Amino acid sequence: MKKKILLLIMIFIIILGLGNCIYSKNSQLSKSEKIEDFECLYSNVKKGYPYLYVNKRHYNVDWLENKEKYLKRIEDTPDDEKFIEEMSSIVDDLHNRHTELIDNKSRFELFKTAYSNNNWYDFLSDEKVLNRYNSIKPKIKIQKEYFFKKKLTLEDIIKDKVGYIYFPSMSSSEGSFNEDFNKIGNYIDTLENHEALIIDIRDNAGGSDSYWQGVLSKLIKEDRKVSGYRIYRNNCKTIKKYTQKRNIKLQPIKNLPEHIKKNGPKEILKQFTDFENTSYTIKGNPNLKFKGNIYLLVDEKVFSSSELFSMFCKETKFATVIGESTGGDGGVIDPVLINLKNSGLIIRMASCMYLDKDGICDEELKVIPDYKIEDCEKTSNFENDNCIKKVLEIEKLN
Repeated sequence: MKKKILLLIMIFIIILGLGNCIYSKNSQLSKSEKIEDFECLYSNVKKGYPYLYVNKRHYNVDWLENKEKYLKRIEDTPDDEKFIEEMSSIVDDLHNRHTELIDNKSRFELFKTAYSNNNWYDFLSDEKVLNRYNSIKPKIKIQKEYFFKKKLTLEDIIKDKVGYIYFPSMSSSEGSFNEDFNKIGNYIDTLENHEALIIDIRDNAGGSDSYWQGVLSKLIKEDRKVSGYRIYRNNCKTIKKYTQKRNIKLQPIKNLPEHIKKNGPKEILKQFTDFENTSYTIKGNPNLKFKGNIYLLVDEKVFSSSELFSMFCKETKFATVIGESTGGDGGVIDPVLINLKNSGLIIRMASCMYLDKDGICDEELKVIPDYKIEDCEKTSNFENDNCIKKVLEIEKLN
């Protein structure tokens, strides 16, 4: 009897599996549906993406001219899984870390949660979108963080001479911003007689501008103001809807200051329609006792809000920058999300270009360190760290 029951269960499982296979096969996107989704991506990039010409100059990729090649790749995909892979690869050709195909459930849920408190998007709870991300097979990736937990570090490299602060991200890894600020403030209070302070943001891919600005307010005596410009291609319906939802105060691109028009990328007047002035003031700490030199350690993974921090340090000479050229795209606002109607997939796309007070596009030129270090990888101990060695050399403490 038990054998018969077991046999019936096995038959049921096989039938269910076959049923799922048949359903999966029948529910695959058609060629025309895939092409339509690609055309949606292409149209948004063509009309709204801010870095087409930067990509062309910096990576020698003419993304728009590759349309027929991309279409052929899409048409040749045998199933949805390969379609997603090809679309992701095609988006990657834009070479911007704020621009991606969201290709897994965990990343989708991250953005769904992040945008749950505003009304910018009406598709994050659509059935087709939810079904798509529930159906994508998770990819197993072993991250570096799995082996080395990143956490805020506050300690002396040389006791009573050289201080050290490591920020793994521009957010709190263990508590609230205020908890971190209190810890950092207490450590800074111990640095009165130190000769130098090292701020390490290598591997820091960003987070919140409020985080690094809160830290800086403890390390500067007087208020500092930094200004720049964000420019938009607001003829794109997706971008226009986004800027309207966010109530961004825009001016016509022709009203940019003359020195910005002269120094900025040559395409800004023809390709962009509007801009907004940006500025932020960091409050100083009149009770600051530390008077030593400050050094900032960076690498190519520094990006977004940590990039803006690097830009501040370089522009204001707040710190000597050591390491390698950074990852770029600092000073911008959140990327825009685009829903591909047939597949339910979501594209995340850079929404604007940031120009500093001189008109320089950070995404194109990045932050170039004052001292370039060929092997600038963060090590598990200070003694073998080339960036830290360079600081000690400059301070004549090695």
